[in-house]
Amino acid sequence: MSEPLLKIRDLSVHFRTSHGIAQVLRNVSLDLGRGRAVGVVGESGSGKSTLAASLLRLLPANLARLDGTIELDGRNLLALPASQTMALRGTRFAMIFQDPMTALNPVFTIGNQLVELQRAKRPKASKAELLDRAVAMLARVGIADPARQLTQYPHEFSGGMRQRVMIAAALLTDADLLIADEPTTALDPTIEAQIVALMRDLHDEIGGTLMLISHSLGLISQLCDDVVVLYAGTVVETGPMAEVFRAPLHPYTRALIACEIADDVERGDTLASIPGEVPDVTRLPPGCIFANRCPDAVAACREAVPELREFGSDRRAACIRI
Repeated sequence: MSEPLLKIRDLSVHFRTSHGIAQVLRNVSLDLGRGRAVGVVGESGSGKSTLAASLLRLLPANLARLDGTIELDGRNLLALPASQTMALRGTRFAMIFQDPMTALNPVFTIGNQLVELQRAKRPKASKAELLDRAVAMLARVGIADPARQLTQYPHEFSGGMRQRVMIAAALLTDADLLIADEPTTALDPTIEAQIVALMRDLHDEIGGTLMLISHSLGLISQLCDDVVVLYAGTVVETGPMAEVFRAPLHPYTRALIACEIADDVERGDTLASIPGEVPDVTRLPPGCIFANRCPDAVAACREAVPELREFGSDRRAACIRI
């Protein structure tokens, strides 16, 4: 197996809040393989977006502690000065944000924004050259009459078109890692299906590593090779997507899959849910983080934090009951 693009080891992120220190990520360790599409799933508050923000060093001002390592080409990104970290954005890393309306600047045309974001990697290129690349990329993501669309402002586009612009913007950077944070949340089902098909085709065509953050297991199953399951800031299971979804090891992964709404659900059917609530990360319980909601928990589960153990060559899970 080739060397992974990113090696994340024991990543922990703590924030200051009015209720105390929130341990949003704890000892997260995983690899992002070159050319792989990696899905990150979990309930709201599980730390998915914080994981993405940590890779880009876009953490808020109330950061209290940032521990661990994120290695790229043998360098620990968390030890780099701010100027070197900033230089990685738009060159080695790119991100498709959840809400394109807030990610795009409303006072500049789409063309100006797509030109400027390319300058980090092509500082000597002419504006005409960068505009030509932008027109070609907009065409590739399915936007009709792309040359005219460059003169438009973000508010003149529909939600689906803005999301396509964000995908085009990220791809124009030729980044090694593309992070997509809930890229279809605000879209209607028809547009969502188009965006999913578009991202799948472009990933197959262009390559690179994709990190997809989503609540939707269906979206992950369509786009990803591998999956990382986060619960309350802790990795509870990782492995090839097809294997994890076919035979989940961790009780939380099984519960998430059981909660997916089937295509044949009928009116009046009772939908599955996970009883209880995600624990308060300012007051974490001892032992397994999922024990208070787990139907398989025993007394030992509440005494020690389970190790993320290997099950075969490429699967890991954190549960003493397996």
